Amino acid sequence: MTQQSDVKTIHEFLADNPNVDVSKQWERCWNIHSKIAEKIIKRFDAELHPISDGSEYFTSPDGQMEGAFFGYTGNDMDWFVRSWIGNRKASIIDMNINVTLGQRTRVPNLMIIFGTVPNLLFYADYVSRVDVKVSEDYVNKYYEGEANKDYLEFRANTDFVWTASHGPAIRGMQSPVCSSYITALTDEHIDQCEVYLENFVDRWLKWVDEAEELPAEQRDAQQQYDFTYRDYTNRSDPLNVLAERAFGAEQGKFMLDRRAGHVQMDADRGKWRK
Repeated sequence: MTQQSDVKTIHEFLADNPNVDVSKQWERCWNIHSKIAEKIIKRFDAELHPISDGSEYFTSPDGQMEGAFFGYTGNDMDWFVRSWIGNRKASIIDMNINVTLGQRTRVPNLMIIFGTVPNLLFYADYVSRVDVKVSEDYVNKYYEGEANKDYLEFRANTDFVWTASHGPAIRGMQSPVCSSYITALTDEHIDQCEVYLENFVDRWLKWVDEAEELPAEQRDAQQQYDFTYRDYTNRSDPLNVLAERAFGAEQGKFMLDRRAGHVQMDADRGKWRK
């Protein structure tokens, strides 16, 4: 993998190998996501949002794309999405866990992605909720120490090649310990991702448990930051084209707004003033 360009597009990868059956790898990665999702649901006493009804499995009108969507809300958690979209018989999977926390704290948000093109895509990040360029204490608290050590050790694995998103908005939200890699689709590489994620998720849950409360007078500004980030980055994801092409512009926009959690944002805006 060391000869792989880090700026090759998803569509270029798929054009090289468009018809690989990745069903086995989908099952393996979905099971890893399932274990993580169970921890999140338990920790936040999360409940499935009604907007998820009927989306436990869906297909596009032409049958070329399939997927599932589960959106949750919970205590101290604004929106938790667990979803996938793709075609397991034709090389492509885009599988997401995305947790955006409420404004009681400023703990980073959690993002974990598995994908196949059919190479393995792996993405894991603690998404900052402040501007890290001018937030020394925040960087020291969340991106130094063990998080930085684990990041550097994983980065040293030459089987995994850094892959750059073609969307500048996505690159702009990445933290100092963001993992964004591509590698050969093997059980060994999935194993290595799973091991990395065990510490990654448990560390994040510990931060949530130990977090200091954000003063009430700062929560409006934090919510504005959080909601703007969610809307902007969801709209700016280069992979949005998958849904738009398969389901049409109107349904594609609905799926995009659902993933961003517009229903939750509309319901909870300024909730501590109600």
